[in-house]
Amino acid sequence: MDELAGKTALITGGASGIGLGMARAFVAAGLRVAIADINDAALEAAKAALPGLGLAVKLDVTRAEQWEQALDAVEAALGPVDILCNNAGVGQGRFVDGRATTVAEMPEALWRMVMEINATGTFLGAHAVVRRMLVRGQGGHIVNTASTGGLMAPAGIAAYCASKFAVVGLSESLRAELASAGIGVSVLCPGGVRSNLFASSVAVRATLPDAFEGLATEGSEALRTEQAQRMDPVFVGRKVLRAIAENAMYIIPHPEYRSHVDERHAALVAAFGEVAQPGYRDTEVTFERFRNPEYAKAARGS
Repeated sequence: MDELAGKTALITGGASGIGLGMARAFVAAGLRVAIADINDAALEAAKAALPGLGLAVKLDVTRAEQWEQALDAVEAALGPVDILCNNAGVGQGRFVDGRATTVAEMPEALWRMVMEINATGTFLGAHAVVRRMLVRGQGGHIVNTASTGGLMAPAGIAAYCASKFAVVGLSESLRAELASAGIGVSVLCPGGVRSNLFASSVAVRATLPDAFEGLATEGSEALRTEQAQRMDPVFVGRKVLRAIAENAMYIIPHPEYRSHVDERHAALVAAFGEVAQPGYRDTEVTFERFRNPEYAKAARGS
């Protein structure tokens, strides 16, 4: 998308953190911006903090019918959505004593909640918006927020990483599906950014049945100190804007993580050894089915 000024953008999880950083950057660039969030108080605070905001709507991203209602409201107020930023997300938290929520100790409800919000919520947003974009035939752009946790998986955040790996895979496949329609897809993989993720995740967990006993409801002093030192989200928003304009496949605001990605990729490449069945090779039909031409394009910068 060459000219972004005047385009209509919808940003989920837009009332705080990275979402609000995107909103600030987008408004400053002359876009018509709507934010969606599940938190009423955060929406009101965001409206007060960003006078140029076009619309603020409440949205539970896990509810397909609410997506349709939100899109109807945005279209009525600002016009068809040209850019969707699927940014709403939730963390898996830690226990009160500081222990990670390992797979062995994780409540099933916590796993399901993280996957439903982070992965299914992203799918539902893309599903609703892309259908409207295709009918309109004017192109568009989708930005899905994953994480560095969608490119590597350290111990202790298995549910979060599984959900963000899902967002990366969804985005890569969706990009290949939509390239011919002139709809770009980018996946945002940030590291540490100043956000409200801990508090918002606590609030979401509190609304569900069978509250997750033993999980921390207040961040530690160390967490608060570290959060204050993280990247300003408006800079992430500006990088997202440039990526949309350039139709970039990946948006990586934290280049210091390249060494971690290199380690993972080296481990993957090292696993490609001898074939399990001597002399076997998959059929060309199967082999080519798994090729995504967008990878080569992204590597060339085209």
